[in-house]
Parts: sequence; C-alpha cells; structure tokens
Amino acid sequence: MKVAIIGAGVSGLAAAITFQRYGITPDIFEKKCKIGELFNHVAGLLKVINRPIKDPLHHLKNVYGIEVKPINTIDKIVMKGPTVTASVTGSNLGYMILRGQDANSLENQLYNKLEIPVNFNIEADYKKLKNNYDYVIIATGSSQIPKELGCWQELVTTWVRVANVLGNFDTKTLIMLINTLYTKSGYVYLIPYNEKRAVLAMVIPYISKEELQYYWDTFLKVEKMNVDIVNMVDLQHTSGNCFPHQYENLLFVGNAGGAIEPFLGFGTFNSIMSGAIAAKSIAEGIDFEKEISFLSNANIKMLEFRKALDLMDNDKLDKFIKILTFPPVKKLVYNTNFNAIKYGSLFMEYTVNKLHNKPYEHRKRV
Repeated sequence: MKVAIIGAGVSGLAAAITFQRYGITPDIFEKKCKIGELFNHVAGLLKVINRPIKDPLHHLKNVYGIEVKPINTIDKIVMKGPTVTASVTGSNLGYMILRGQDANSLENQLYNKLEIPVNFNIEADYKKLKNNYDYVIIATGSSQIPKELGCWQELVTTWVRVANVLGNFDTKTLIMLINTLYTKSGYVYLIPYNEKRAVLAMVIPYISKEELQYYWDTFLKVEKMNVDIVNMVDLQHTSGNCFPHQYENLLFVGNAGGAIEPFLGFGTFNSIMSGAIAAKSIAEGIDFEKEISFLSNANIKMLEFRKALDLMDNDKLDKFIKILTFPPVKKLVYNTNFNAIKYGSLFMEYTVNKLHNKPYEHRKRV
C-alpha cells in the first residue's frame, strides 16, 4: 500500500506514528525546513471540552498509543469579566501543552517517536500525488484544498495575536478575560511556560488584521497588565466543517479536516485524533467518514456557544461568568464527567432563539 502525508504538523505526525504501528511506511512531505510552528507558545487543553472522554492525554495513549507530555496541569481557571472575576479550582482541569520548535514541544515529541524520514523543503502537489498513491492524507494546516474541492463550510474566522511576556505567574493557572470593549465576542488568555514567562493571546472573531491593533491597545489600557512583552505574532485561524472528510483517495485531517472548534478555537486534541483515525481507517479498511463524524458533530454543538457569545453584551458576560462559577454548576461541570458541551449547547440554542425572539425548536443532530 502506497500512502502519502502532506504536512508534518501534529495531525500529519499522528497519522505517521499510527501507520508505523501497523507496519506501513508513508511518504511524508513538509514544506518547511524543520518540525514545529515558527512561534513558540503554550496551548491549553481543557478536559471539559472533550467529554465524554475523561482525560484527553490518557485517551491518546491508551487508544492510539500516542503519548504526550504536558509542561503542566491546569489546576485553576480564573475568569475575568467586565466587572466580575471568579475562579474554578480542581485537581487537573486540563493541560498546558508546549507548541513550536522547542525540543520539548508537542511537535517534537511526536517527531521523536517516528522511525520514518520526513521529506523537508517540499511543497507537495496533491493533484499529482493522488494519482501515484493509494491514499493521500491532507494535513496542511489549512482549509485551502478542501475549499478547492467543495468540501468546506466556513464557520468562524478569527485574528489571533500571540505574545510571549515576562512577569510573575502561577504555573498551574489559566486566566481568561472577556470584555466587549477589547475582545468583542472573543477573549484573551494568559497561560504560563513557567513562573517568569507566559503566553498572552488575544482571539477576536469577525475583524480585519488592521483592527487587531486597536483592540490590543485597548486591552492593555483597560487591564493595565504588569508584564513585559518579549515578542508577538499575528495569525488568522479559520474554523469550519469539512464534509466529506474523504474525497476519492484524499483524507482531510487537522485544520484541513475542521479540527479548530468555533467557540474558543481549540484544536490540538482534535488534530491529533483526526490524524490517528485517518491512518487507522486506511490500515484497517474501515469507514473514515463514520469514524471522524464526531468532529463535525462537536463543531455544531460548539457553534451554539459561539452564537450565544456573539449576542452577549458586557452585562450578560458578567452573568455568564457567575453562572459558570455558581457552586452547584461548578461542581457538576468540573468535578464530574458531565457532558457540559452536549447539554450546554441545547441551552445555548434556546438562549439564542430567545434573544432573537424565535420559538425554540430543537434541531435533531445528525
């Protein structure tokens, strides 16, 4: 069996590792000269997002044989609204994952598990490869190819500013800030590398790159954060649904397969999962579309949260934080394996319809 993988990001590497377990040697093509995103940063992986899976890293190890080591656990989440600040604490609410070209980054952790060479500095043409291989996995980190083939439904486009900052930080605390003055319906998060260095990131949907500077300046002015900015980069992220996930002998994974969810823009876990599932589906001859359907279904649920957040003013944002940190709700959501996304999406759909003065009519999930 001849298999090619275009892209050696986390989804492409996860696919390659899985093929390796089945004794299949794919040809891996990467347009960059080395593994890893150019800008080092820390990504959050919240357990509540991935339920009914209890622990995403345990799931990757136990089900797919892919072990990922975080730089720390998240034991506290601080939510700061316009006038309300509240927090949730618990033993391991999620993980902090190092991304980029550092030796301990997620990308290099995966790369070091490979016994298969990666062909660097090659921008592979999927149109040529599909004629020469039995299967081609598209792990480019971009929706360009599924768009070309009519397999892409765009949901939300955001601009993200990621800054590395110096200061004094609690290494197990994730801070999230929301305020329509500087985030519109997006958010800012701060997540540490260590006690002295952290990532400060602003995620705002529905704006142009030129507008991002205004919101960043407003944020710094309003919050008066005591940090020193070392460097920063601006990125555009697109959340969408890919359907079908397989077009002829092409399989779409990672961001090309709709791994970035439309609410908070998390995508690391979904990217790894989609790559592993694609390789497993090819190796075992099972239906990839059926195996990966959870991804589109999850995006539909997360879209309800996004729609509700888009309609909230600052007063409603404060109330939202109070609800999330109300002791009975907090206990149910964070101290059990309650599927908050599944049931919360129904509540958010009801809320959106009410705000639009529409009768609530639940749509059956496919």
